[in-house]
Amino acid sequence: MKHLPGDTIAAISTALGPGAVALVRLSGDRALQIADSVFRGRRPLADCLTHTVHYGRIVDGEGREVDEVLATVMLAPHTYTTEHMIEFGCHAGPVPARRVLAVCLEAGARHARRGEFTERAYLGGRLDLVQAEAVADIVAAETPRGLEMALGQLEGGLSGLITEVRSTLLSMRSETEAAIDFPEDVDARAALEAIGPLSQTARDQVEVLLENCAVGAAVRDGVSIALVGKPNVGKSSLMNALLMRDRSIVTSSPGTTRDAIEECLHIDGVPMRLVDTAGWRETADEAERAGVERARAAARGAVLSVLVVDSSAPPDGEDAVIAAALDRRATIVVANKVDLGRGAEAQDFAELFCGEDSGNEPAVPAVMWVSSLTGEGLRELRSILAEASLGPSHSAEALVSNLRHAGALRRVKACLYRVDTLLDEGAPFELVGAELADATAALGEITGETTPEDVLQHIFERFCVGK
Repeated sequence: MKHLPGDTIAAISTALGPGAVALVRLSGDRALQIADSVFRGRRPLADCLTHTVHYGRIVDGEGREVDEVLATVMLAPHTYTTEHMIEFGCHAGPVPARRVLAVCLEAGARHARRGEFTERAYLGGRLDLVQAEAVADIVAAETPRGLEMALGQLEGGLSGLITEVRSTLLSMRSETEAAIDFPEDVDARAALEAIGPLSQTARDQVEVLLENCAVGAAVRDGVSIALVGKPNVGKSSLMNALLMRDRSIVTSSPGTTRDAIEECLHIDGVPMRLVDTAGWRETADEAERAGVERARAAARGAVLSVLVVDSSAPPDGEDAVIAAALDRRATIVVANKVDLGRGAEAQDFAELFCGEDSGNEPAVPAVMWVSSLTGEGLRELRSILAEASLGPSHSAEALVSNLRHAGALRRVKACLYRVDTLLDEGAPFELVGAELADATAALGEITGETTPEDVLQHIFERFCVGK
């Protein structure tokens, strides 16, 4: 069972800087006592009803006025942390907020650690660990879609799906333990017939969550997209057109770009890191050769590659060499400079990826016709980039965006496959039960029931102070 610490913590919970209001937050058993020792209003805060706001002034230990504030009283257990909480709304800016915090600390509060308010919400049982981590994701969300996903997790959507898997595992364990504890009363064949379908259900539930990991990670952390191609096909112009501002230097001379240039943009709620790279070609210039090597490295590290070709001329050997180095399943072909005309057909560019592959190979990438100069095709290209990054649309609550969660789910999946193998081999039920216990423990690490202390500490350390 989790236990809340006995001390009272305080911290500034808003960003320091110019503004209308800053919040200084206290939480703990002595929050009311400490607050009343520094607050001067019409009546003591300890005599006020919960979830009410009161005007007054903060004074230091010598009775000198520090700031005028609005004090919000929130009494346990119906608070964010499940403890007594007081929030002082003071004037914004680094000086007023820090002075109010200082007098609270002098009155007996301890300065909160990173994420300690949310940690107390977790320890108090108000949030499970998935929901607690979602709080940090809400604060860090860069797009509306990322915010939607984090809110869905905070509201318990992902926790509910994890609970469904856990319920299935517990049903399997009850069948297994009954066969172990009461072998005279439980028919082994009947137990196997009951466990088999449950195992399939659990595997299906886990597979759905794992299939969405890449989408969740893309929404939360973004995807890297490398613009690659031979020199002078318009990679830098395309980058500038997608960003809608001049970021990369554009000239008529091939080889202008010597280094990888990275910029961020948002398309359909997906954060993207766009990387403009040097044109791929054999060169004696040492600086340009280093740029080409970085371009190859950028393509290898990218989630998606955009092969930029010149639409006004047929593809040549240089285009083919670059295409051969790319993963066709994670590549989009963009025929740029369509304003100069079409010197080839889409199939000509698509065949760059055919080579001598068999007919069973994945389909070759589609070709997008665009003009960085006129803007033709750019809207469609943006949509294709978002679709290629995310795949089909998914319910926000079903998205697994956290690498820790994904790792635990993969362990559950591995345990379930070992369970099936053991059942097929007629192994003792004790071995099956051990695998199911490991799978249940892995799920518990996601929601917090069995998470090691050092992992918990690492999770809450990535929060800001005051949250």
